[in-house]
Amino acid sequence: MYFKQLFLTVALGFPLATFSQDVKQEEALQKMIESEKAFAQTSIDKGTKNAFLSFLGKDAIVFEKGMPVNGLEKWQNQDFQQVLTWQPNFAEISGAADLGYTAGNWQIHDKTADGKAFGFGTFVTLWKKQSDDTWKVAVDIGVGHADNASKSTQIIKNYPVFKPADLKNPATLAERFVFMQDHFFWKNAKTALNPFEPHLSQNVRIYRNSQLPIIGKDAAGAFLKKSYDKKLIYTGLKAIASASGDLVCVYGTVSGKGSSGSYLRMWRQEAKGVWKITLEIVSI
Repeated sequence: MYFKQLFLTVALGFPLATFSQDVKQEEALQKMIESEKAFAQTSIDKGTKNAFLSFLGKDAIVFEKGMPVNGLEKWQNQDFQQVLTWQPNFAEISGAADLGYTAGNWQIHDKTADGKAFGFGTFVTLWKKQSDDTWKVAVDIGVGHADNASKSTQIIKNYPVFKPADLKNPATLAERFVFMQDHFFWKNAKTALNPFEPHLSQNVRIYRNSQLPIIGKDAAGAFLKKSYDKKLIYTGLKAIASASGDLVCVYGTVSGKGSSGSYLRMWRQEAKGVWKITLEIVSI
C-alpha cells in the first residue's frame, strides 16, 4: 500500500500524507465502495424497495418530480414492481474519510434482474459514515439516457488533493463558502465570458438526461458552453461538507420555462480557498 501511495504521489502530483492517514482513507473508501455494491446486490436478491430501505440514512434525500424528499418515507410508500440494477465505476472520499460519493451505470428490469433491461442511465450516491463505522446513503440522484456500452467493473478511486488541516471549523466554513460559490457559479453563467472553465476540476464528470456521461475538463467545458440554458434557475437548498472541509455536496432544484428538476454538484478544495466542481448531475 505504501509503494502504491508513493507511486500516486510522484506520478499524479498528490501531496504525500502521513502513512496512517492514507491507510485510513483507503480503508474507508473501500468500505464505502463495498456498501454501494452490497446496496446493489440487495436490490437483486431482496428487491429494490428493500435495498433502499436498508441502505438509506434516516435523513437521506431522494428526488421526486424535481423536489427533494425524505428517501425512507418515499420508499416505504412506494409500490415498486420492477428491479433496479447498478454498477459503480467511480468513487471519491474526503480527507476526513467521513463523506464520499459513488457514480456509475443503472438499468431497470421488469420484475427480475434476469429480465432484459428497458431503461438505462447514470446514478450518483452521496455516502456518509455513521457513528457505528457503517456507511449510509445521504443523497441519491440519477439521470436516464441510452445504454452505456462502457460497463467496466473497474472502479476509479479519487483521493483529496489538498488536506486543509490548518483550518478551524472546516465543515461549517466549507458549507457556507461553497453554498455561496455554487450560487454565484449559476449567476455568473448568465453573464461571464468564461463562466465554466475556471470552476471545473481536471477530471470533472457531467451527467444529464439523454446524454452519455461527459468526463474531463475540456469536454465538459465545451458541452456546457454549447448547451447551458440561461433561462433555467438553479436554487441551492443545502450543502453537506466533510469534517475536513475539503469535499462539499450542494443539491437543489432547477426551474424555468415550464420545466422542473433537480441538481447536485460535488465541490472539492484543491488548494487553500480554491474550490473546483468534480461532478455535476442535472435531472430535468
